[in-house]
Amino acid sequence: MAASRLIRRVHLYLALFLTPWMLIYALSGLVLNHNQAVRSFYGDRIGRFEKVEERPYTAAFSEDADARLIGGQILDHLGLSGTFNVQGGPGAPRLVINRNAAFAHHRVTYFRAENRLLVEKQAFSAPIFLNRAHFRHGYGQPFLAAKAWAVIVDLAVAGMLFWVVSGIWMWWEIKPARLTGAGFAVLGWGLFGLLLIRL
Repeated sequence: MAASRLIRRVHLYLALFLTPWMLIYALSGLVLNHNQAVRSFYGDRIGRFEKVEERPYTAAFSEDADARLIGGQILDHLGLSGTFNVQGGPGAPRLVINRNAAFAHHRVTYFRAENRLLVEKQAFSAPIFLNRAHFRHGYGQPFLAAKAWAVIVDLAVAGMLFWVVSGIWMWWEIKPARLTGAGFAVLGWGLFGLLLIRL
């Protein structure tokens, strides 16, 4: 049947395309679920920031300058342009800019009154990389790569929903598996509901 063939092909090719993202979500899920064990293994090395440099920075910003504008200009000055977020208001004496690259995380602290920048870098570790990739989302960043990632996150969500529906379709098509499949479905939904009630 044409519909069945199309569903199977989309199920297959979508899975092959989204494999890297599924691996990220699976491995980061393990890291999140076994957080204490991961922290015990890495000790105080995990998430630690090391000082890269400290330098004067004398750019003048107006009193009503937006914090993101300030952060973007500082990162551009340092040659660290890319996705970032800012902690602190534009008029605050200290502004913390987190440059969230895939393999490196820079933290830049701008001491406004002192006209000084402190640049720190987080040491790379697999758990931090996986965690950062897992939670990378949204369309708020103006960079093409960030927007493309956000589109693929939406596609991954749609893909998982499609796999559920197409999996049910394929199960129903295999007549000898209907009874056993129904048993597993009831078991899964029942356990899911029981655990939700108990949590």
